[in-house]
Amino acid sequence: MLQRPIYKVTIVVRSINLLAEPDVLKEVKQKLDLGSVKFETLCDKDRTSKKVPSAGSFERRLLEVNRKRVKVVKPGSKTSFPTTEIRGTYAPPFHVELFRNDQHRLRIVVDSENEVDLMVQSRHLRDVTVLVIRGLAQRFNSTSLNSLLKIET
Repeated sequence: MLQRPIYKVTIVVRSINLLAEPDVLKEVKQKLDLGSVKFETLCDKDRTSKKVPSAGSFERRLLEVNRKRVKVVKPGSKTSFPTTEIRGTYAPPFHVELFRNDQHRLRIVVDSENEVDLMVQSRHLRDVTVLVIRGLAQRFNSTSLNSLLKIET
């Protein structure tokens, strides 16, 4: 059985490397060409507590990104309509934060009052999500890549 070599492309952000594999880059390019993408994520429903989040404390959310804005929506059910939790454009101080100690988590900050912590199923999906948001945001307002992505320790 032949194994194909894995090549990693390094994207430098404030002297911190974000490694993206070729399949991630291919998927990001396809989604950027579409211009409007939805990602299924999880959101911590009890953000006020300082306890370690458990598997039961998360609720399903849809992250909708397009060429003009980003939006996090709580999906509707049989008895309720979808609810928009956060919505904003890519204008500064908008940015996305990653966490070194948790490869499934990201934080989207629209401004000082609007931010949301999200969890995704895999590092692959997190990288695709972050790179698509960065790509659309850069097209929207020609902001430098360094100001759009922050990595916390």
